[in-house]
Amino acid sequence: MPAHDVLATAHEPQGPDVEAGHRLVVAWQHPVERSIEPVGFLTHDDHGYKFEYIRNAQRVKDFRPLIGFERLDASYQSEDLFPLFAQRAMDPRRPDYQRYVERLGLDGEPTPWEQIARSQGHREGDTIQLFPEPVTDGDEVRCLFLVHGIRHAHKGARILNGTRVEVTREQVEEALDSLRRGDELGIVPEPGNPKNPQAIVVMGGPLVPVGWIPDLMVEDLHRLMEQARIKVTVERVNGPDAPGHLRLLARLQAVPASGFRFFTGTRWESLATGTPG
Repeated sequence: MPAHDVLATAHEPQGPDVEAGHRLVVAWQHPVERSIEPVGFLTHDDHGYKFEYIRNAQRVKDFRPLIGFERLDASYQSEDLFPLFAQRAMDPRRPDYQRYVERLGLDGEPTPWEQIARSQGHREGDTIQLFPEPVTDGDEVRCLFLVHGIRHAHKGARILNGTRVEVTREQVEEALDSLRRGDELGIVPEPGNPKNPQAIVVMGGPLVPVGWIPDLMVEDLHRLMEQARIKVTVERVNGPDAPGHLRLLARLQAVPASGFRFFTGTRWESLATGTPG
């Protein structure tokens, strides 16, 4: 496995949110067990929007079809963003709108699609999550992601690179407060994680875990780490007054990654038979 040293770099604003891509994974979180499983793809192109379930939806414990998408074998298409997903974008008329999009690292008035791709469609107490498919550009794979589980980073000890690591809430906050855009973030596998043996910890300092790579990414990221140099840097840090899921936005880049794609394989195959929903 190649070394995964991260070189701090600065990134100039790129105008439209190219990392939003054209396809989002739609995932469902079990309301009791809290496990997160992919159940479909939401895509966007010049013709509108499409939602289709994937094979994995058939094996997810207790999962029921989403509201407005009752048939697992249908292909749902619309010129407008489906209400179930559109309601996850904030109305620009809200007084806290500008602060919200700034915390997402977006400029101006981003489209609803750009909002939900960046925010992962988060709504308090909801069971649906969205995640943008990483973009492949020539020999590079890249994406932006919100670091998960920051509020749990200080809870309990964990073994990272053979070393027992345990931090306090104050140490996590100090690490977050010290980060600046372009700073290096380490990524370290955590095979002893009791919930997911493929878990990958995000490090805000040599021995300070600050959160985790989203679970939807880790299976493919382990494969990518075997062939590419992985760079993870800070895109934006928000203060402790921000919601926990918006505290840290990170950028992942990998080279060489020609031909590599996330979210492939049998469980990601569409269930649609061509019948419109």
